[in-house]
Amino acid sequence: MLGNYRFALVDLETTGGQASQDHIMEVAVRVVGGEVDLEWESLIDPLCSVPSFIQSLTGISSSMLRGKPRFADVQELLWSYLDDAILVAHNARFDAGFLRANFARYGRDYQPRVLCTLKLARTLYPDWPKHGLEAICERIGFYSEVHHRAMADVDAMKAFLDYARADKGEAVFNFEVGLLLGMPVLPPSMSQADIDAIPCQAGIYRLLGEAGELLYLGTARSLQEQVLSHFENPTGDSKAAKLVRRVDSVQWQVLAGELSAGLHLSAALRHEKPLLQRRAKALGKACCVRFITDDRGELQLRLRSGLPANIASTGESVALFRERKHAKTRIRELAKEHQLCLRRLAVLVEGELCECGACILTAEKFGGSPLAPTAETAADFSAQVKVAFAGYLYAPWPFAEPVLVHEDNGAGRSEWHLVHDWRHFGSFRWDAERGQLFELSGEAKPLDLAAARRICDQTQEFRYEHYRLFRAFQHDLAWQPLSQFNVAISDDCVT
Repeated sequence: MLGNYRFALVDLETTGGQASQDHIMEVAVRVVGGEVDLEWESLIDPLCSVPSFIQSLTGISSSMLRGKPRFADVQELLWSYLDDAILVAHNARFDAGFLRANFARYGRDYQPRVLCTLKLARTLYPDWPKHGLEAICERIGFYSEVHHRAMADVDAMKAFLDYARADKGEAVFNFEVGLLLGMPVLPPSMSQADIDAIPCQAGIYRLLGEAGELLYLGTARSLQEQVLSHFENPTGDSKAAKLVRRVDSVQWQVLAGELSAGLHLSAALRHEKPLLQRRAKALGKACCVRFITDDRGELQLRLRSGLPANIASTGESVALFRERKHAKTRIRELAKEHQLCLRRLAVLVEGELCECGACILTAEKFGGSPLAPTAETAADFSAQVKVAFAGYLYAPWPFAEPVLVHEDNGAGRSEWHLVHDWRHFGSFRWDAERGQLFELSGEAKPLDLAAARRICDQTQEFRYEHYRLFRAFQHDLAWQPLSQFNVAISDDCVT
């Protein structure tokens, strides 16, 4: 199947369905792969009677098992077949559970990687009405004289695997097996050469479906590494696996760096709608938390969308979050971490109780009636709140004017981003021959400093994702105020 991996096709017949109390009475193994092809089977004396229902189902009677090896007699040999092999079974949870329980009695910890042929059949042939082993055998034309005997079922599994590989093709078969095993896989339509062609540079990428539909749009410090990450650990029916199953090709665009990639991604997600990706949470308005002092001197929280319009002139301290839902979640997490009272913060919804130590004590001693704060306790509480929210406080714009942020990937891609008050007003390239900046999009108009100032005078919505991006690269890139831009330009800082 997959390279040099060893696979152990296993079937067990048992005295019942509970691994904790029932017993194995027959085992069959076929080991394939890694230049190995062997098979072994044995009846096992369960040291108990076989229920009549099981006898009628399997044809194995109690008398047939008397004098046969006990599991203790075969466990070492069986372990030699199964150790370091991938367990393959139909409804594999059942077989794995019995093997795990029985090996545990002899000090062996059996935790194999498991391939369930029932899941594989459902994945490869979702239109088949039934996926039981007998139904599969009938579907693929594999006939056996006996059913519900261990080696017969192992042979049936092997027949199904051979059929599926030939029917679906090696690439599709290995891809689906790899997904179920949680192994790194590539979509059947892609080769390692396709991955090798993706550059290890910052940029944005698009995962496309068979008809060219956009499935996912992402950003990366290393495009090749990030694209590969989608194919490394997508298991079972996870969202990652559903995405990988539909990927047919990848498109990418190398950009000047991570800041440029983030800005391009933000713009793209406002116009494109990836089918298997939740649109960026930051597309909603940011949520700020204001710190309000009530008549009693208590510091309370107020949530509102966006930034206060006059925040630049007032210098008000506010905590900034991606969106209202994010703010509410983090408020409760921070309150728990710093032992803050949600009641005093005035963020409890109707019917909700605060579980801080003070509220629990108040409820026990005073029937839940809040105690009036003193000036001292109010001051202490305010200080605690400010400490708790320090990591989320909005940082005022550190310049007296707009700036151009320069990013260069060192491989021929360079961008200048016009920014004012944390708002992005466009990205530009430098034309060395003309000595001018030109827009990256639209009609590629030249930009002079006067035009740049006029652009920044226009109203621009505050975007949380842009604020976080610029804050992240505030100290890593060259930020040039417009008034200094002419003298700052030199051949060694632009391309």
